[in-house]
Amino acid sequence: MNGMRACGTVAAALLPCAMALVGCGTGGRTTGRAAPPDTAKWAGIYESDTLPGAARPRVLLVKIGPDTVASAALAFVGLGTTLHPGWWSAKGDVLRVQPIRPDGTANELAFVWRREGTRLVPVQWDRGIYGEQGATLTRRVPAAQVPADTAAGARR
Repeated sequence: MNGMRACGTVAAALLPCAMALVGCGTGGRTTGRAAPPDTAKWAGIYESDTLPGAARPRVLLVKIGPDTVASAALAFVGLGTTLHPGWWSAKGDVLRVQPIRPDGTANELAFVWRREGTRLVPVQWDRGIYGEQGATLTRRVPAAQVPADTAAGARR
């Protein structure tokens, strides 16, 4: 399991780079797509448990960023990570993530999840890639920041 956590950590570290690249050339948005209704509700990093059905263990990480920018990373333990930039939209408790090619066209079938607390339960996905069960995702809780030492005072 430590290998899976390390793999997920590396993939999560690469997601901001992918997010930056997604915005290049298109301003991070595609003309005609509506702004998300509630970015604060959805923004964050979501992670699956180990996905079944592959020769190697793999984990899906999805980052929902500001505006409509999204990125999915499929981390293969011991092999590396594939990054899939894209866009997202939401309506009610349903989230849709569409991976895109560099020219902005759809790369594969969109992921659609239904929000249940901190989990995203799959509704629609590419069964050829992610299997019959899909990928249930859990929102990562950001690490707590160490508070500043205010008792010692400022050094002069």
